[in-house]
Amino acid sequence: MELDYYSAGEGVDITSDRAGFGHLADLVAGGGELSLAQPGHPRHLRGVLVDVTRGPVAIGVDDRGYLTVRGGAESRSFLADQLRDIATMDDGGHVHLEYVEGHPYLAPGSLPLIVNSPHGGMPRR
Repeated sequence: MELDYYSAGEGVDITSDRAGFGHLADLVAGGGELSLAQPGHPRHLRGVLVDVTRGPVAIGVDDRGYLTVRGGAESRSFLADQLRDIATMDDGGHVHLEYVEGHPYLAPGSLPLIVNSPHGGMPRR
């Protein structure tokens, strides 16, 4: 799994294989921490930290270089389901997950996520 943080406006780009997305979805649903390999590039994040709190999901990056996901069980479950759906994509492509007014599970101020298909970020056709 690779997590690249660009800026607060551009967000975090997530690239993984199916198994990695499944593991990330399980982590988002249940809470916990995942450390990744030592980053080879300054943009690469070092891991993922999921805090079980209440309310909508707030996505950020902490001072350790970890993607942070904080929110209630129901909101985290929606995000986990979307990650699982992306893991099963049959072609290349990507999904933008970002807050807009009235978003069903993301909190205002959350960093945008760009989640790439296991087959790559662009369709093969």
